[in-house]
Amino acid sequence: MATRDGHYLEMSTGALHQNLKCVGAIEPATNLVDKATKEYDVIVVGAGYSGLTACRDLSVAGFSVLLLEARDRIGGRTFTTEVDGHLYEMGGTWVHWNQPHTYREMSRYGFTELLPSHIENAGNDYCTTFFNGKLQTVDRQTLHDMTEKAFRVLCDVDGKLGREIMPRPHDPHYNPEAKTWEQLSVAQRLDQVKGELSDDERAVIQARLSSVCGTSMDKAGFFDVLRWWALGGYTMDGVYETGDEFKLPTGQSSFARCFFDEALETGSLDYSFNTPVSEIQDEGESVIVNATWRAKRLVCTLPLNVLDTVRFEPALSPSKMEATNPGNINQGAKFHLEVSGQQLRSWSAVCFPVVRPCSGTGDGTTPAGNTHIVCFGANKEFPAPEEDARDWVEDFTKLHDMEVKKTIWHNWSADPFAKGAWCMFPPDFSFKHLEALQQRSDNILFANSDWASGWRGFIDGAIERGGLAAREVSRELGPRKR
Repeated sequence: MATRDGHYLEMSTGALHQNLKCVGAIEPATNLVDKATKEYDVIVVGAGYSGLTACRDLSVAGFSVLLLEARDRIGGRTFTTEVDGHLYEMGGTWVHWNQPHTYREMSRYGFTELLPSHIENAGNDYCTTFFNGKLQTVDRQTLHDMTEKAFRVLCDVDGKLGREIMPRPHDPHYNPEAKTWEQLSVAQRLDQVKGELSDDERAVIQARLSSVCGTSMDKAGFFDVLRWWALGGYTMDGVYETGDEFKLPTGQSSFARCFFDEALETGSLDYSFNTPVSEIQDEGESVIVNATWRAKRLVCTLPLNVLDTVRFEPALSPSKMEATNPGNINQGAKFHLEVSGQQLRSWSAVCFPVVRPCSGTGDGTTPAGNTHIVCFGANKEFPAPEEDARDWVEDFTKLHDMEVKKTIWHNWSADPFAKGAWCMFPPDFSFKHLEALQQRSDNILFANSDWASGWRGFIDGAIERGGLAAREVSRELGPRKR
């Protein structure tokens, strides 16, 4: 099975590949016999983790469900591709036992064996820094101490490392005093603490946060950084352990497939892939999609930056539509490189200011005995995908000698069904818009990681919102039995 999403460039030959192997690709693309004759209990729009959770829960409860998905695969902004026997996570990747909704599902499906991304003492066990035009080699502990100090200074907004301002990170607005900090950009907060950080410490925290936020520091909301810090246990080590350390050995697509397959096994799920939604009409007694399908309720899981591409009738509330501009500000890039040999397995790099890359680190060994490096940075517009990949490799290989064999990536910014990576908010956004984004519109419920209360932007946040929407629909429509 293969998906249209993603690209793979062989650097030596220049051969560009699409239709990458993915167990999340669904064949046949539909199981509908006559798409216009049946009225469903629920229509779910979107087959990311929010949509899959809602489909699974509602189908298991015995409701008739129709899943509509614009792509040819499940997973949304998360999918795994296999190239020459090695798995590459093109979007959302890392999981942790401190992500409650995700770990519950991992336990349910037997996915609790985890694979660490990073190891020490393999090959060149050091970090390369490129700060303000100066290239240096830094030992791992030195870089750790610099990063830890910078995070602690940045996030200690109350003398208690943020515990007082954000005591309950799954309820980020719990303390109304947090709004003061929510109005700041990361750049403004850095200006507040500039006397406490050296130039290199300032550069390292901005390089790290460029990977997290996917935008410049003046556009990134400091509140989102503080929220991640709190979710990670108010320590830098906790932020990175929960956010980019452990992944699933068989890949995210195999995990997502468990949700879909369980729903399908109930006999209550119909589906249609390659089916973009352009119109959703709520008539009071039922909801109609694309003037074709009808249901009592609809769960819309479209990402924040895609909501305004669908015509809703009646129109969405002004507060919800206002949130789509600027919406999710994360326009960051994620690239995978296969580089010759294993010397860079424990190596990492951080760069600031950001041109293309801002970070990269060894993330596994391929069957060919080479090193897999995962990189984050900035997206640019290119007339052809191969130019994008070559530009990235040209900039990244300035950091260290390496022979790049392959480049594997998916441009989430250019993806019409994503228009950005995991969700990050700008300053002065969350207190204004989060509640409006979570609110339903009559028979239409909205479920997406982009407005999760807890691990927003993570798989956990997607499962959170999908499960809540399914529970609300189940209570309204009453008990069902298969």
